[in-house]
Amino acid sequence: MRHFVFALLIVLPSVDAVMPGHQARAEESDQLWLAPFSLTGWAETIQSLRTHSPNDVLTSRARLRLEMTADFNMLYAFVSGDAEKNWQIEDESGLDLQEAWLEHAADRWDLRIGRQIIIWGKADGVQITDIISPPDYSESITRDLDEIRMPVNAVKFRLLGDAITTEFIWIPVFEAAVQPTGDNPWAVSSERAENEQVAMAETIEPSTSLENSEVAVKVAAWLSGLDLAASLFYTWDDNPTYHRSTYSTDDVLHIDYSPKHHRLIVIGLECSRPWSDFVFRAEAAYYVGKYHETDSPTIDPLKKDLFKWLGGVDWTPGNNWSVTAQLTGDVIVNYDAALADEEMESMVTLNISKELFNQTLTVSGMLYFDLNEGESYFRPKADYAMTDALHLLFGADIFCGDEGNFGKYENNSQVWIKIKYSF
Repeated sequence: MRHFVFALLIVLPSVDAVMPGHQARAEESDQLWLAPFSLTGWAETIQSLRTHSPNDVLTSRARLRLEMTADFNMLYAFVSGDAEKNWQIEDESGLDLQEAWLEHAADRWDLRIGRQIIIWGKADGVQITDIISPPDYSESITRDLDEIRMPVNAVKFRLLGDAITTEFIWIPVFEAAVQPTGDNPWAVSSERAENEQVAMAETIEPSTSLENSEVAVKVAAWLSGLDLAASLFYTWDDNPTYHRSTYSTDDVLHIDYSPKHHRLIVIGLECSRPWSDFVFRAEAAYYVGKYHETDSPTIDPLKKDLFKWLGGVDWTPGNNWSVTAQLTGDVIVNYDAALADEEMESMVTLNISKELFNQTLTVSGMLYFDLNEGESYFRPKADYAMTDALHLLFGADIFCGDEGNFGKYENNSQVWIKIKYSF
């Protein structure tokens, strides 16, 4: 617990003085110059304890986020940056530019240029069409989705109609997803036979060129009681495909991996409809050109299209209760028995929250349950607002299962405490 900071203190002194003559005019000039700018941010620290042996610290970090906006009427600017110290994942420590963009908004269109986070889709805690911003899984899925999404350098242009909005996105430079590696406690290595020897080459990423750009278009319509959207994303797979070549010497199987990112075309559909205390949602995406891992170390990954879908409902019964339930699945088209994944996989999610004590305490629980493997991930959380600015949070990340997407992290189940101060 030596790294845990219990209190975060921000002191903002102010001094009022009466200035004669030119001093008063100089102060007024400074205030006019600073009027378009505003500075906000937050500071937080989190500490966790593993619930399995050796019951050590699993998550330990402190982060400061500063956000500055500037409103010049015709032009709006936003910049945010992080300063982080991570005692468990040293690569996360340091300074990082989060977002930095300029935006111009007109009556019927707007344009945003720069480093930005782009959110698509209607799913809760699941990414179907929400793949414009690549994910950061440095701590698996234990972070909030807002922390998992990474910014991209992009140009976003929207045509704004009364009932229809058309969005165009150009991403000139590819950015890959982040996976836990090395000494990261969330890096889980797969077991290999004693007679296998592995060599890993550098990942081949798309070079910076116009032909390697990513482009997307989305058309959203707001009809009477029904929201619809269709999208097309010409992109690269955020995760590399592990191509390999093999040979044997003296009863030893040598496997040489050559990771490479491949082109994808993703066609998406979204819809939602409110009714009484409910909102019904659906989302689907068809991935053209997706590569899938095989069961055998000697068989290269196979290229098979993938269909992802989701159906969900939000229910607000009143009395500060909120319930979200979803059923989601993957279907591999033209399935091959050599693939490691099953032809059809499905998962249920359930998110229940309740606000108490005049909305100063929010308790919630998010459950992911894999219907194929019988594995689960459960995240209970309590958020207590000590003041409007200072929040104290308690929670847990509980993984159950064998060796699947959730079960492989069973030994990383943890309880945690977080303090967050906003200013």
